[in-house]
Amino acid sequence: MIESHARSVSKAVSYRLMGTFATMLIVFIFTRKVVLSLGVGFFELLAKIGCFYLHERIWEKIRWGKIDHPLGELDVKEKLRPEDMEKVKEQLREMGYMD
Repeated sequence: MIESHARSVSKAVSYRLMGTFATMLIVFIFTRKVVLSLGVGFFELLAKIGCFYLHERIWEKIRWGKIDHPLGELDVKEKLRPEDMEKVKEQLREMGYMD
């Protein structure tokens, strides 16, 4: 399954919000300056979201460690309904691919 750009961005943002809060807290503990803490947090957030997004997209192109699904080449236009999934499983069992 390939990850969409929107999913990569959403993951990057949620992860970075948590990390940025930690960074602002650390800066505040050391400096006791709210404005400095917020400023560092803001620029750190933007820089690291970009880095994380690029990191995710680069790793998406690397095949190492990925396992091909035997049905991954099927061009399915929408998610299978539960009853259709059962039919597919039944056919795979009949063909000897499943127990």
